[in-house]
Amino acid sequence: MPDQPPPSSDFTGVPLRGERALIARLAGELRATPGGVPFGDDLAGIGPEAGALLWSTDMLMDGVDFRSAAHAWRDIGRKAMAVNLSDCAACATVPVAALCAVALSDDLSMDDAVELFRGIRDCGEAFGCPLVGGDTNSWPQPTVVAVTVIARPDGARAPVLRGGARPGDGIYLSGRVGGSLLGRHLHPRPRVREALEINRRLQPRAMIDISDGLVIDLWHICEASGCGAEIDAGALDAVIHPDAEAMARQTGRSARDHALYDGEDFELIVVVPEEAPEADIHELGLLPLGRMLAAPVLRLRDGHGQATALEIRGWEHFRGADARG
Repeated sequence: MPDQPPPSSDFTGVPLRGERALIARLAGELRATPGGVPFGDDLAGIGPEAGALLWSTDMLMDGVDFRSAAHAWRDIGRKAMAVNLSDCAACATVPVAALCAVALSDDLSMDDAVELFRGIRDCGEAFGCPLVGGDTNSWPQPTVVAVTVIARPDGARAPVLRGGARPGDGIYLSGRVGGSLLGRHLHPRPRVREALEINRRLQPRAMIDISDGLVIDLWHICEASGCGAEIDAGALDAVIHPDAEAMARQTGRSARDHALYDGEDFELIVVVPEEAPEADIHELGLLPLGRMLAAPVLRLRDGHGQATALEIRGWEHFRGADARG
C-alpha cells in the first residue's frame, strides 16, 4: 500500500465521485507501471524489457452499449473491437493483436454468436489487428463482450498521453461531434491511421478519443496536464454534427448541448503546440476548437468575449452506492 492516500478531489479541489473516484482509489493501491504510461490513460504500458507493449480493454454490455433486439450481432462485434482501436488511436500507437472474452446469453443462437465474432474479426483485420484468442462463457443474463487489444509504439515515437498539454496550446478535433445515438455510436470509425500521421507531423502534446463526451474527455486532458481549457463558441458551432441538429429537434436540448455531452463520437481531441504549422493542421483535416489555459477551468467563450463555465459531466458507468444515496 502507498504511504499517501489517493486524491479525493481533482486538481481544482472539486470532489471526485463515481468512476473517477474509483480509478483514483485503485491508482493509489496499484504499483506504478514500468511502461511510462500513467494509470488511467487510454492505454496501459509495459516496459521496454517486454517489448514496449501497450494494452487496451473495453467491455460492452447488452442494454447499455448496444441493444441486441435492434442491432445486428456483426455490428455489435465491430463496435467491440473498434472502441479498443480508438484507444490505440488516442495514443497514436499501432494495434498488433486482440483477445476477446464473452459472457454469452443462454438465449443466443449459434449463428448469432458466430456473427458476433465475425464482426470482431473483420474490424480488427481492417486495421492489422487479428483476433488471436480469448474465452467464452455463458449465463442467463444479457450478453457481455470484452475485447483486449495489444499495441506497440509507432517506431521510435513515444505514445501520446493525456498529460502533456500546456497553456496556449491549440485544441483541435478530428471530426464533427454530437448526436451519435442516431446510429453512429454503433459504427465508430477508429482514427488509427489519422493519429499516426498526426503524431508524425505535429508531435501533439496530448490526445484522447471522445467516448464519454467532449467536455468530460477534454477535462481528462486538463486534469492530467494540470491546466484548463477554453472552447470558442463559433468553433464549436462549426464542428457540430448534423446528427446533433436532428437530435435537438427530437429532444428539445440544443445542438450545442448534444455536441458537448453526448459522447460515443470516437473522434480525437488533439492538443498541439501553438507554433504547430497551420498548413499541416489543415492538410490533416483537423478542426479548431479552442486553446489550453493556465487557469484550472473549462469554459466557453462567445463572439463578444464573454466566457461561461461549462458543467463538467459526461457518461459514467459507475456512480457508487454512496452517490446514489
